[in-house]
Formats: sequence, structure tokens, C-alpha cells
Amino acid sequence: MTFKELFRLSHREYTSYRTRSRATVITIGVLFGALLAILFVVQGLENVVLRYASDATNGEVYLVSSYEGNRDDLMMERLREFGGEVVDLTDEQKAEIGEEIPESVVIAKFTNLKNAYEYYSKADAKELHYNADDYQIVELFSNQVNVYRYFRDKNKDFIRPASVVLMAVSAFILAFTMAHLIASSTKTFVLYRSIGASRGQILSIYFMYLLELCVKAAVFAVILALVLAGVGTAVAWNYLLEQLTTLYPQAPQFLPILLGVNWRCLETIVCMFLAAPVSFLLCLDQFSNKKIAQKLKGD
Repeated sequence: MTFKELFRLSHREYTSYRTRSRATVITIGVLFGALLAILFVVQGLENVVLRYASDATNGEVYLVSSYEGNRDDLMMERLREFGGEVVDLTDEQKAEIGEEIPESVVIAKFTNLKNAYEYYSKADAKELHYNADDYQIVELFSNQVNVYRYFRDKNKDFIRPASVVLMAVSAFILAFTMAHLIASSTKTFVLYRSIGASRGQILSIYFMYLLELCVKAAVFAVILALVLAGVGTAVAWNYLLEQLTTLYPQAPQFLPILLGVNWRCLETIVCMFLAAPVSFLLCLDQFSNKKIAQKLKGD
């Protein structure tokens, strides 16, 4: 059989059990659509807040570092590693701070927020043998690093675990659908074998059926997520404008559109498609000649 013929037969299974197939698509689509909507909204919110937070410094991050015991060599080594540039503040910047800065501190400018966050987080304390408590780092003029850290923590604590759980749930839903389909298609198996289809080709037909369910569920999930993100934007619009204007009174007004995309969105969609081979493996024993013979006797 050619790929086109295999696809036509797999699609026939979808149309033959249209109600069950659509119910599966909607169920999985709703589960992942809700997760994608959260991802869109959270990333959109992060983008908006960072635009407000970065306005005061045009996206640059200024960090003041000090270490008890005068470890200037350590600070300079880490600044080089993470792309920090040692700078002197202008008189205007000093006036904005409103207090005297000790000469013992090091002031560095970062043009990349991720690098600034990695420098600020001090995750290499054990590797470089220094005491993180003695290493003080403070951001000047804004709070971009804290905003970035807040959203990283939320994604790590919620998004990844939720993706794994939803993939497991979806795999069982697909496996349940496949088990019912196999129970109803025993005579179809015999028909396929009678026209010369190999066991591998039959497996391909039903695996492609699962992939078709996943494709349709993914499209449905993305559409649902976009709709939910749009509703979230409309509901929170005035509240966000009020709160962000209060927190950043010097910044211009940016539109709080809660729609953003990141790699976790792609990971979520990949998880949907990973559910197909997992559920297929769970039902693989149902395609054995022994199981098919038992079903034929039961019929």
C-alpha cells in the first residue's frame, strides 16, 4: 500500500466513527487549549510588564555588586562570563538614585536580560566556591530581573508539570478510544488481511488515525487558546492599565495585550503528539492474531 492509500484508510476510520472521534478531539483540545491559553496569557503579561519595567533604561539592566572580603576578581570573572560591562554612572543617573554609592561596589550594565538574570541568580556559587550570602547584587532604576525571575518560577512550578500530566491524560483518552475502535473493527482487520495488507500496514493505518486525531486536536486547541487569550485581554484591560500605570508612572502607556508565544507553547503541542505513540503502545497487544481470533469468536 502507498502512503496515500494508508492515509485514505485511516481517514475512513475517522469518518466511520465520527462522533467518537470528534468527542476525543474536543476533549483533548479543551485540555491542551486551556494550557495553551495560560501560556499565551502569561507570556503576554510578561511581555507587557517587561516593556514597562525596561522603559526607564531602554532595556538595559544596571546591577550593583559587592562582596564582603573584597572579591573583585570573582565579580569581574562572573561579569565577563555573563556579558556585563563595568560602567560609571552619569551625574543624571546618580541624581536619580538620590543616595551616595560606595566606591567599593561594582556597577555593571547588561544589554541581555537573560544574562543579567543568570548573573543575579548566583547559581554557580558551588562551582566557583563562593558564599552567595556574602555576594550582594541589587538592580538600579528598575526591577526587570525580579520580573523575569517571577515568571521563570511560575513556568517551572506550574507549566512543565501540567504539560506532563495532560500528556498522560491524553494518552489514556486516546488509548481508550483506540481500544473501542479495535473492538469494533475486528472484521475490518480480517478484510484488510484478505486483500493482502501486512500486519505492519494495519498498524500504520491505525497509528495514522491517532495522528489525525492529534492534528485536529492541536488545531482546535490553538483556536480555543487564542479565543480565551482574547477574552482574558478584554476582561483585564482596564485593570492592567491602572495597575501598571501606578507601578511605572514615568513609563508611557503600552497596550496590555495578553498574547505571547514562547518555546513552551511548542513543547505543549509536541506533548500532544507524543500522546499518540504512547497510547498506540498501550494498545499494541490488541493487534495480535490471538486477540483478533478471540474477538471473532466472541462475535
